[in-house]
Amino acid sequence: MSGSRSKAKRRAQRERPAYLANANYALRSADAVLSVDLSAVPLTLVNQFAVGWMRAAFEQSRVIANLTAAGKGHVAAPNRRTLWELSLRLHWLADMPQSKREPAANAMLAHERSTVAKTDKHMRDMGVESDIDIAAMNDFILNVSEDPKVTQEAKDLTAAVYATELNNAVIYRLWREDSTYAHATGSLAGYYAPAGYATVGDGTPPVIDPNLDAHRLITMFIVVTTGYILTGEGVPSELASAPATAFHMVR
Repeated sequence: MSGSRSKAKRRAQRERPAYLANANYALRSADAVLSVDLSAVPLTLVNQFAVGWMRAAFEQSRVIANLTAAGKGHVAAPNRRTLWELSLRLHWLADMPQSKREPAANAMLAHERSTVAKTDKHMRDMGVESDIDIAAMNDFILNVSEDPKVTQEAKDLTAAVYATELNNAVIYRLWREDSTYAHATGSLAGYYAPAGYATVGDGTPPVIDPNLDAHRLITMFIVVTTGYILTGEGVPSELASAPATAFHMVR
């Protein structure tokens, strides 16, 4: 490519709207991170949580980026909510001493088992045959934390946010805002069908991160935090930091 054509291409890229530029970056960084081979990471519960949450976050990042680029950012509230929550959970896990991470992960699994058991009961109470195997979950929940604060944090994201030493209220605010439009709420109904003078109108909810600026920072935070957790679990530094390296190679 000639120098003038190269300069023109760079100028066109700079002149693109921020939401398109960041959406493109998000797609390329998601592809880069998700293509990293982490098969050599030892299969421990904490490693599985860290890697699984990270990969889930970048799958959500793809969806958010595609919807934003298509001018449908308001539809991505459930996906953004999941992204914010995954970053908060990774922060929570990374913030605690390494020795407490596995019991905390097991506390989350124990809470999920309780939720599944309730679902099983509700299905049966409603007269629907349930094939949920509650007993099978017991094999995966072994070393549950005995700290009541940790078990509460495993159940309640707000408690987990308060527990972290580094204040992450900004991310929490994003999560709360998008939670409003990720459920069947009155606010959701009001935005999609605002009442006019004579009839019910139509509209869309606001987009809390319209240019994906927070998105870009949060995805960076996620790969760094994941690497920190993996390093604490004894994963070699080069392997633990491979997702962050792949992320930062994206230009």
